[in-house]
Amino acid sequence: MLDEQQNRLCEVLQEILHFQNLIEHTRTKHFNHLLLKIIGSDTIPIALLTRRGTHLQLTDYESGFATCYFRIENIDAARNLVTVSLLCPMSIEREPTTQSEEMVTLEKTDKRATVSTTTLSGVRLLSTSLLSANVFIESKW
Repeated sequence: MLDEQQNRLCEVLQEILHFQNLIEHTRTKHFNHLLLKIIGSDTIPIALLTRRGTHLQLTDYESGFATCYFRIENIDAARNLVTVSLLCPMSIEREPTTQSEEMVTLEKTDKRATVSTTTLSGVRLLSTSLLSANVFIESKW
């Protein structure tokens, strides 16, 4: 049963990575990166669920932020490993935040981590608009 779940999870992660690569690398003769322009981001943001049913949270101690939002970079299905880059949740003040209700956008980082898929039970897709959110603050008067 566990092996079947692992295989399905790896298949799902590989499918997400495949579509992410399509978005990033597909070019048309007349419109160049039209798919990327339509979607607005080359990243499909995800949250990973642990076997305990909680969101996997990783911390970048160097930059001082914690996140449960990721971008898939690579999958090694033979070794049950997924490499992700950390997406930093940002508040309206453009500061990293750990409070989901304060998050208005996600920022891509170059920080990566490799996670064993044996510690995971699922994946949750998030809206790509979180990576390209424009925040406008206007005066009341």
